Amino acid sequence: MATLDSSIVNIGLPTLTKVLGTDLYRIKWVVVIYLLVITCCLLPFGRLSDQYGRKKTLLLGYAVFTLGSGLCGVSFNLFTLLISRTLQGIGAAMLMANGPAVITSNFPGNERGKALGTLAMVVSAGLISGPSIGGFLITTLGWQSIFLVNLPIGILGLFWVKKNVPQDISHKSHGPFDLQGAFLQMVLILSFMGLVDPPKISVSGSEPLQISRLLTGIIVLIVGALFFKIEKEVRAPLFDPSLLKIRSFLLANIASFLTFISYSFLSILMPFYLEEVHHFTPDRAGLFMTAIPLTIFIIAPISGRLSDRLGSQELSFMGAMVASLSLFIMSGAFGLGMNDKTSSIDIVLALCAMGLGTGLFQSPNNSEIMSSVPHNKLGVASALMAMIRNLGLGTGTALATGVFAWKQKILGDFIQAFHFSLWVSGVIAMGAMITSLGKKRGPIQQGNSN
Repeated sequence: MATLDSSIVNIGLPTLTKVLGTDLYRIKWVVVIYLLVITCCLLPFGRLSDQYGRKKTLLLGYAVFTLGSGLCGVSFNLFTLLISRTLQGIGAAMLMANGPAVITSNFPGNERGKALGTLAMVVSAGLISGPSIGGFLITTLGWQSIFLVNLPIGILGLFWVKKNVPQDISHKSHGPFDLQGAFLQMVLILSFMGLVDPPKISVSGSEPLQISRLLTGIIVLIVGALFFKIEKEVRAPLFDPSLLKIRSFLLANIASFLTFISYSFLSILMPFYLEEVHHFTPDRAGLFMTAIPLTIFIIAPISGRLSDRLGSQELSFMGAMVASLSLFIMSGAFGLGMNDKTSSIDIVLALCAMGLGTGLFQSPNNSEIMSSVPHNKLGVASALMAMIRNLGLGTGTALATGVFAWKQKILGDFIQAFHFSLWVSGVIAMGAMITSLGKKRGPIQQGNSN
């Protein structure tokens, strides 16, 4: 449901820009605020689920997300929409923090890749249905319907979790909740996003002033150092710094972060390319955008099963390489860039190539992360994995809109700015490819990839 909502909103950004009378720089916050809130809340909710039970957290997550979706649907301007998206993000964080942990705790090591591959397939089902359903709903019922569609899904999900998810054992004896750590990691994430995309502050209608990157960089370093110092000292830390000593865990999370940054470039900018350059209607653009998640839907479970036998290194490397090549091809690096003459079949093939790369990468990499940690830290590991994904998507959204706007202002041409942005995302995907080479080779057992 959370990924359905994300993909629905992406395809609706061009429409929201016009309806709400704003621009790309401001409308991006409809996506960024959602991802930012999720990212800030994932580790706290992962820790709380380990302490008080994952089923309870899932149930509350469905209730809050559904309420937030309803409020988004009745929002009357950009400000109220952003407030409602904040509430929606809190609910989504409860859901995302627990999915992989629930699955990992119920499957043995030799079936975990297949199970997480199935999870990736279901996540992709949300992404698949989002663009096409979103485009159809916007065209026929208006933009509000892309949020209201979550209401029946949320209510149904609430009953399914109550009936089918097994009651888990809470671990309150591990110690009190780490409030200091929760606050500091939120400040750290917000500061990092401020470093990536410095906010502009206006007082009493004055000319907006952009906060210095040097200042936010210093804040990131100070808060980061303080956060890790506290987490090493408290009895029940929000995040156990010793996890970073696990090589496979560290490298797989770095590779995931880079992959989702590069993926975000395409998912944010492609709807604008389809609607502004090819003059597609939202429903047709949404149909084309389903090529990526549909391919992931097919490839992810296959890749997950292969990772149970082969490990994640080779598959993750191949996936990142395919994604990088597809982005370079679309950017015109090899003389085949997308423009107003690009045929529909070529657009679909290029998007399918991106989906192939992401599908090959995602399941093995997720299995590597979840298999590399001790069983009693699955909740935190699951939350951190989701946090890295959403931080990557949020960072990618900020970078994509910033790079595109900067290049278009210099060149005054949409296509050239679009090409340059995709080239940047291809370079970032290469970083994920190189990082994947550093992981262990071969299958791994739970908690044994130190």
